[in-house]
Amino acid sequence: DICKILKICKKEGLTLPDELALIISQNCERNLRRAILMLEASKVKQYPFDVKQSVVVPDWQLYIGDTAKQILSQQTPGKLLEVRSMLYELIVHGIPTNVIFKFLLKELVKNCDISLKHDIVEIASFYEHSLLKGNKTMFHLEAFVAKFMLLYSKFMEESLNGIF
Repeated sequence: DICKILKICKKEGLTLPDELALIISQNCERNLRRAILMLEASKVKQYPFDVKQSVVVPDWQLYIGDTAKQILSQQTPGKLLEVRSMLYELIVHGIPTNVIFKFLLKELVKNCDISLKHDIVEIASFYEHSLLKGNKTMFHLEAFVAKFMLLYSKFMEESLNGIF
């Protein structure tokens, strides 16, 4: 359905290959607004469109990926402070906290062991629910990150103790 809607390019005088429309529709996560933004960003990056052209990922999504890498790299109070400023930057730029939770969770779970995934999803749902009930968004995001760091560092210590 999104592929059909992306044919609005014809009305704008642009030609969009069917393959690129399919790639955009698969990467937009069933969000029409996001699909149109991805199409516009792809046009800015390269026009005329190419079948092998990569789809542009929004900057905020890349930034959340970098935030997740920072969380996974080191679990210290100093790193938590750095991550807090990164999360604050996302909020200031108007990224909804539920979107931040969703994409941050996706990035963190992608890089975790299967035995940790259940616990991580559980704490994410707890803090996202408390976020919806409360009004201090930063507290809930930071608490989620701190709890994740605690779980992840304990898991890494236990894993390394078995090796050495």
